[in-house]
Amino acid sequence: MIYGIGTDILKISSIASGTADLNDPFVRKTYTPKEIALITSRPVPQNSFATRFSGKEAVFKALNIYGNDIRLNEIEILENENGQPTVTLHGNALRLAEQKGISRILISLSYDTDYAVAYAAALL
Repeated sequence: MIYGIGTDILKISSIASGTADLNDPFVRKTYTPKEIALITSRPVPQNSFATRFSGKEAVFKALNIYGNDIRLNEIEILENENGQPTVTLHGNALRLAEQKGISRILISLSYDTDYAVAYAAALL
């Protein structure tokens, strides 16, 4: 059963300056070390930074929680052996999802020349 859905669209250039330096506080507060390793292995890391940021926002919306309840780096978006994006929650995000009975989060990520988009569904 679906608990909530979320979608997000992001202009890729809007986060370009914040993700240009991997030591930037924005990067450290938003992405996990595993995400950074995956993203920087891509031919165009900016597209992956943007799709994952959009994905985190979509997950946040699907969880239906308040803005200060979690940090974006508590939502980790990696991929399985087939390249499908997967969501793993950590910390307070995991605790709040468990309290709501959420067992899994499905996510779809995409981008085009200027925009990244994501769709997430939180399942009970």
